[in-house]
Amino acid sequence: MVAFSLPGSARLHNLQQILSHRVEPQRCQEVFNLAANPEQHLCTIRVSPGVTLFDQNVHIRVEGLIKHSKVTLQAWSFTEWRRKEVLFLSHGHFYADQDGVVDLDRDPSLGGTYTGVDPMGLFWSLKPLPSDPQHVRCVIKDVEKLFEMKLAVFPGHITPSHQTVTMETVLPLGTTVVHRSPKAADVKRMEIEEGQVRGTLFLPPGEGPHPGVIDMFGAAGGLMEIRASLMASHGFVTFALAFFRYKDLPRTETELQFDYFEEAVEWFSKHPSVGRGGIGVVGTSSGGTQGLLMAIQCPQVKAVVNINGPPFRMVNNIYRRGELFVKAQQPNHETLIVTDVGPISKTAFPVTMVVVVVVWKSSAHILCISCDDDKTVDPKWAEQLRDLYPIDKRHLIDVVVYPGAGHLLEPPYTPLCRLCHTTMTELPVFWGGIARPHATAQMDAWHRTLAFLRDSVVDK
Repeated sequence: MVAFSLPGSARLHNLQQILSHRVEPQRCQEVFNLAANPEQHLCTIRVSPGVTLFDQNVHIRVEGLIKHSKVTLQAWSFTEWRRKEVLFLSHGHFYADQDGVVDLDRDPSLGGTYTGVDPMGLFWSLKPLPSDPQHVRCVIKDVEKLFEMKLAVFPGHITPSHQTVTMETVLPLGTTVVHRSPKAADVKRMEIEEGQVRGTLFLPPGEGPHPGVIDMFGAAGGLMEIRASLMASHGFVTFALAFFRYKDLPRTETELQFDYFEEAVEWFSKHPSVGRGGIGVVGTSSGGTQGLLMAIQCPQVKAVVNINGPPFRMVNNIYRRGELFVKAQQPNHETLIVTDVGPISKTAFPVTMVVVVVVWKSSAHILCISCDDDKTVDPKWAEQLRDLYPIDKRHLIDVVVYPGAGHLLEPPYTPLCRLCHTTMTELPVFWGGIARPHATAQMDAWHRTLAFLRDSVVDK
């Protein structure tokens, strides 16, 4: 196991007015020249590069401030969650230097939704306002649209709040828009309906063949494309595979047939753009469990990244060719711990009662990424799986445990979701995670995943 260690009030009165104001990228001095106070000292916000991939750093620099003045940088964006538009907002408190500059690559936030020096702190610390529902997940639903995040600079150290909105005072010193792309411009996206298989294929530029990866998420169902589109932007042919609650697929996980996953592997591994040296699988939660089973049954699968997926089936059986394939383990309600936030699901499956799938029968390389603040999946399960590997095959499995990270480990700079609804229950599910260590884990896990796949999946 690799144990990952972490590196060590004025009020905003016009939030609604600012949120609805027309802003233009890189032209903040022009936007507010007609501000209510003609003597307002305006500034320039510089963002570079102009458009970046979602997983890449952005450099934010504010110029033209009064030297040594207090300022607040505020960021906000909207996401659609359960057919409603939800505001996500972050902010940091800064002091301008003697030249009237705040540079997020250099200057620490002294308060707000994050503290310290972090060029991307305004991104990963986005969250709903305290007065708004908290059980929402920031999801990129259309990977062909740029993700927009607005920035504004306000005088003083202020704290956004719906309760203090009057739209009468405190105009910003400047605004701009940050554009981030979920996929590289030259990556092709193709919706796939082949036999029973449903999903989206992402093709990197060039003739290929390229290393191929199947990507799956878990209990949310449907089809999430953000990770697949980013992996394609890094040179992989990636197939975002849906397996329930999408188009004509089963509506729930209770109806899963493993034949579906075998069909997906067979089709994808023979695609002309995919290298003939085998494919990889990346899966989160139950998608990770499916990846382990695919490694056992499908010789084309040479590598699996299992992100917080239990090495056994929870609750729902899986069938193959009409017969029981993997019997699910049922929760022990006597050991379940329930908190004010929600139930800690993993406590219903004590380590002593779980029976893991025999992944060591496969020759595939396995990377298990686990998080010690995950309230759904116990990282000890991955350690148990590793310990069951025969000594002569233990080099095929790595287990990484991230302290302070929660269940929904997503691409870099995605805001933490500690609690949200799923298709499994009408009540929110408690996923866990602490914002800063979770963000650090997402970055490390992402680079670790890409490196692992490059080493384990060949494109010949």
